[in-house]
Amino acid sequence: MNNKWFTYIKIYEDKNKVKSSGIKFKEFIDGIDKKPKNILILSGDSIFSIRNMNINFDYIENNNLENFYNEDVYSFGDFNWIDFDKESDLDNIDKLELAKILYINHIKEPFDEFIFKSLNNNYVYLSHDDDYIANIYMKDINTYKNVINKKILKEFKGRKRYIENLPNEILDYIYDLCKIGIIIDFENLSFNSVRIYSVGEVKLVDDAHEKLDKYRKTLNGVSLSYNTTNKKWKIYN
Repeated sequence: MNNKWFTYIKIYEDKNKVKSSGIKFKEFIDGIDKKPKNILILSGDSIFSIRNMNINFDYIENNNLENFYNEDVYSFGDFNWIDFDKESDLDNIDKLELAKILYINHIKEPFDEFIFKSLNNNYVYLSHDDDYIANIYMKDINTYKNVINKKILKEFKGRKRYIENLPNEILDYIYDLCKIGIIIDFENLSFNSVRIYSVGEVKLVDDAHEKLDKYRKTLNGVSLSYNTTNKKWKIYN
């Protein structure tokens, strides 16, 4: 099922990996600056896909990406993909790279590196039921800050016509908390304020639910608020 109530984020900088729940595929795409040129689908069944016979996987061409981004990827169940530069790259994948692609699709982690020389990829995206759970490998992990920024803006914006981006110092602070593992409690977003809890690593989404219930009963965490009068963000205990 979709996670509509909170966002969990854990960043593993040593692995260039993000584990998340509550951030949809479309929200991830909207947040990253370096967009995929083409997408190789490892798991999922898109109406916009084309089959590459060399590796027997489907892919989405650049001119169909916008249509694909608006597709209901939740209906795919498992949804895994790797970006790549150009169609001819797929014909250059050798047996060893294909074996490693099959491994990462099945095991949900790289055999060794998540960057494939033939594809020159920036991302490996491994998810289930869209935003229910996602494990994302990124060449430049720091660019995930903009995904965090866009997600928070979307939840705070509501009917507002405009809302300021988070200032760098607050975004950096939240990003550092993500290295521990955080839950942003959007269900209790009220008066333009939300609580952020440092919860550490969770293995399953059910564990995140349990931790959120526990932390709501304590005074742990910090508050993030937006002042609609002076258009300024504030984070405080």
